[in-house]
Amino acid sequence: MWAAAGLLARWFRFQPSEIDGLEVDDLLAWVKEASRQIRDEGRGG
Repeated sequence: MWAAAGLLARWFRFQPSEIDGLEVDDLLAWVKEASRQIRDEGRGG
């Protein structure tokens, strides 16, 4: 969970209180979206 929180804080600039307030399903959805964006950015798109 720490890695997920760190990813959201860095990629989307989430504050700790925002991360703490997320339900697990929402946290995982944001992590999935960040991962998708990072992957796509690496492909140049």
